[in-house]
Amino acid sequence: MSFSDSPLSSSDLFRGSKDSRNKCENDKTGKIGCAKGLLFLLLFLFLKPTVSFGTDIPVGNFIVDDEIESTITQWLQDIFDVAGIRIKPQVLILVDPNVNAGATFGGQVIVFTGLILKCQNAAQILGVLAHESGHIAGAHTARIDAAQQQALVPAIASTLLGGAAALLTGNTAPLLAGAAGGLQVFERGLLKYSRTQEETADSAALKYLELLNWPSEGLYEFLNLLGNNYSGQIDPYTSTHPLSEDRRSKIHLYITQQKSAKNTKVPEKYELQFQRIKAKIKGFMEQPQKTLRDLPAKDTSIAARYGRSIALYRLGKLQEAFVVLDQLLKEFPNDPYFLELKGQIYFETGKIKDAVVCYRASVKQRPGAPILNLILAHALIEASPQRNEQELNEAIQALKLTTEKNAENIFAWRLLASAYGKNQQPEHAAGCLAEEAWLKGDTHMAKAQAQKAIKCSNSAIAKRAQDILNETKNEAARS
Repeated sequence: MSFSDSPLSSSDLFRGSKDSRNKCENDKTGKIGCAKGLLFLLLFLFLKPTVSFGTDIPVGNFIVDDEIESTITQWLQDIFDVAGIRIKPQVLILVDPNVNAGATFGGQVIVFTGLILKCQNAAQILGVLAHESGHIAGAHTARIDAAQQQALVPAIASTLLGGAAALLTGNTAPLLAGAAGGLQVFERGLLKYSRTQEETADSAALKYLELLNWPSEGLYEFLNLLGNNYSGQIDPYTSTHPLSEDRRSKIHLYITQQKSAKNTKVPEKYELQFQRIKAKIKGFMEQPQKTLRDLPAKDTSIAARYGRSIALYRLGKLQEAFVVLDQLLKEFPNDPYFLELKGQIYFETGKIKDAVVCYRASVKQRPGAPILNLILAHALIEASPQRNEQELNEAIQALKLTTEKNAENIFAWRLLASAYGKNQQPEHAAGCLAEEAWLKGDTHMAKAQAQKAIKCSNSAIAKRAQDILNETKNEAARS
């Protein structure tokens, strides 16, 4: 698991790619066009693992985790398919104990970690995701009033500036988050709907759940949790998604009418997946002692053991953590995420070679996963203080896969430049540094590095360097 959390100096401002800047200039909706491009870039902020013993992940960061993202993305894809939403879902997982979620532009769905921890089963979170999909299908985000739209842009900008990486230090310790202030504005300014829109989204959600043969009770249970459990405290979800007794009554009536028609249930696989990601988030985000109380040793479920291994690790009880994790790996030797976790523990305790072994095994199970390939590449580079051509070439191939799938991943370009540099390929490295600088909006550095990269023997890198030079000239002319 990784997350974006470091503040920037003025020279490190992440201003977005050429494509996103052009959206700002050309989109008729002005600020909202810019916001859409910027928010999309949040998906590609990947940092080195930075969890330390006993340290909570700071609120206001976006988690970068293949297991959590891919799991929720698959659930959403199932819903999008029956909803007729012809775009690919994009998931952002926000570290925040509050219970909330929101649909944004372009099929993006923000899920607060507090929502995952609040839900008791998969049916409840699937009901919420179906509801958010109803907002997307109904284009409700396009109807937000102008004041909320204007509040969105600075909020996203603040999030980006707080979450982008100061990559030059090489410091693996957690840094202070700079995104929280912007995220408060973001929550207040974007994720608010009218009661009419909420009822429309509810109706759509119930339809999607029926088409998928999933239970509608989950959505009703979730709304009851919010209505009954907060002792007078207003939960953010109830303010951004107005909760009324009328809404709950209509959902209950629908369930009553449908219950005689069919006996629905969430696929067992999805329930297991939900319990796993919930335990994983508990392990990393809550106090380890609380996690161990909530997931006691007598609970031998996969999810409970997974969460306990993380909590034990965070307490510095490495041997106990490995006992639990190794038992899981004995039962599930090819599980990519148990392997990834073991690699992370090795990596963060300085056993880089052992980490590489685990990360390789993880990537073998999910060879096309950009995040896992990036983590493997990072470990390979760290494992090669002196030139090791075989390991560096392996890292380069892994990073190429990452940048091909996520071309706006700044950290991947920086790592790729490092790998090429160690491998004595300076023009290749310059091409990657040019790409990184261009994505960060540093046109001066992008131009300087691109001028070196046009001499590269790799024709694709040389061509891209020439493109960047042309784009820097065009930008200079526009300004």
